[in-house]
Amino acid sequence: MQRFFNNAGPIKPEMHYHLPLLQRMDWQEIQQLIREQRYFVLHAPRQTGKTSTLLAMMKALNASGDYACAYANIEGAQAARGDETQGIPTACSAIARSVEDYTQDPALNDWWTQAGRQHQPQDQLTQLLRHWAKVTPKPTVLLLDEVDALVGDTLISLLRQIRAGYAQRPEYFPQSIVLCGVRDVRDYRMEQEGAQVITGGSAFNIKATSLRMDNFTEAETQALWLQHTEATGQIFDPAIFPELWQDSRGQPWLVNALGYAVTWEDREARERSRPIGLVDYKAARERLIQSRATHLDQLSNKLKEARVHGVIARLLSTEEEDAEGLNTDDLQYVADLGLITLRPSVRISNRITEFGHFIGKANGPDVIMREYPMAYDVDSACSLMPYYPLFTQANQTLFERYKQQAAGIANLSLLGRLAEYKYYDMDDAVYQAMQRAAEVSGWSPTQA
Repeated sequence: MQRFFNNAGPIKPEMHYHLPLLQRMDWQEIQQLIREQRYFVLHAPRQTGKTSTLLAMMKALNASGDYACAYANIEGAQAARGDETQGIPTACSAIARSVEDYTQDPALNDWWTQAGRQHQPQDQLTQLLRHWAKVTPKPTVLLLDEVDALVGDTLISLLRQIRAGYAQRPEYFPQSIVLCGVRDVRDYRMEQEGAQVITGGSAFNIKATSLRMDNFTEAETQALWLQHTEATGQIFDPAIFPELWQDSRGQPWLVNALGYAVTWEDREARERSRPIGLVDYKAARERLIQSRATHLDQLSNKLKEARVHGVIARLLSTEEEDAEGLNTDDLQYVADLGLITLRPSVRISNRITEFGHFIGKANGPDVIMREYPMAYDVDSACSLMPYYPLFTQANQTLFERYKQQAAGIANLSLLGRLAEYKYYDMDDAVYQAMQRAAEVSGWSPTQA
């Protein structure tokens, strides 16, 4: 099967272009933590490759012959919200099924369906993990995904039940448990009805360390895309790669989504003998933005949270990357969402434009331009007319009406952002104008 860029779900190595999964983290450190019987956290923004890495870890640990390891996604328990009587049994069922699926041993799932459910929800998880450790000849390792999707008493109970069995490891409790999610456990905030907020750090004070999965490097980003060239022979214009890096900064979902958009969603590019140029890439980027993919919508929704809004508003309102006075935990939380970066300085993850990239500046100080959105005010001195296309269904419908009327006017060519209702970079707008001039006059842009 021809491999492709994965823009949804975990990596399947036989289907998807991918970087070596165990190289995304310090695998040697993780192995040592497991040998030392540590419980620890793995966290990263959404669509970064956490689940793919956990599955690769599980496969490697089971292949070693030293452990019985299972991966379990407990996101289904989120539907119970703070009702632990519903949430904990749901999480236990997911774990029991996963142990059977990944270790090919039905004993734990059989015990859970026949006897385990009889325990009180406040003790069910502890009893489940205790039984697994007791009946399994090898030390057990549990990789628990989407932990921070749980809320309220369900999450408090889960963390405390794991903590309750910690001292009995590895004979009567898993040797190592990895909690995985978007946030570090210290940022879990759980509100009990009529009680104070409880933090994950207090409910799970047995954590040895927190490991964070980073984005791809620039070299890794290019290497991933070149797997497509190696597999198909299709060439990318080298000018694409600086743009790709500036647009994505190595965010794994963006790197893959852009790759899929330019190599498959562009139907002409499916002809693999056709090279992919910079104009193709920019068109694919525009389509991705307009598509409002689920991942992008999730990030935009996060801006409604007060602590997220406070950080982003502050960074947008300052000339410098000024984080002085911002809460450290809030900064880390927004960074964990993938909305900002903390190193080498605090800044919004989105691309900024450096003039030196397109005016040929060879030396001298960097000149940086930022765009600050402003409300349209028809009564202001300069009218603040919004000259950018706003991609809504109503606007698109209105544009089509204008386009139909313009088609009846002789010798009229619609060119540019508003005339074609596309978000062109300036060089692309000029290029389109030159191409149109060549079509109607026979003049060639290469003569200029």
